[in-house]
Amino acid sequence: MAKKVLDALDNKIIRLLAEDGRMPVGEMASRLRVTAPTVRSRIKALEEAGKLKISGLIDPYENQEITTALIGLNIQSHGKLDQILEKLAHLDNVVWAAVVTGRYDVFLEVVVTGGTAELYRLTTDVIPKVGTVVRSETFVIMKSRRKWVPPPKGRDEV
Repeated sequence: MAKKVLDALDNKIIRLLAEDGRMPVGEMASRLRVTAPTVRSRIKALEEAGKLKISGLIDPYENQEITTALIGLNIQSHGKLDQILEKLAHLDNVVWAAVVTGRYDVFLEVVVTGGTAELYRLTTDVIPKVGTVVRSETFVIMKSRRKWVPPPKGRDEV
């Protein structure tokens, strides 16, 4: 049975991985004063429980060929907002999707190559097919700090 709450050791392991995702398990174990098998099993359990994902991220400000934006959406959901959110979250260029309070129902963070033309295609062709968009507003991120995102899907895939 999977743990529901992260304990102090889980949080310390996650902090170390956030600091350096390539930190060797042996170094983590030494810094945390536990055994390497303990660290390995904790990481595996966190991943299997869906509480941890280790991935490669890029700084969008240092990669000028990509555009990042936040999109606020009002959606006519007919009580199916959770289903629409799930579909939006799985679109290729969507980094994350969230139901929010305030003037919008949903916020998306998107990462695209192809500049404003690709952003326009995403907001006018792709997103409206998921649900009835009543209103939207797009905020292009001009500059950011301490912001890391996955590379856009389809970008230079081998």
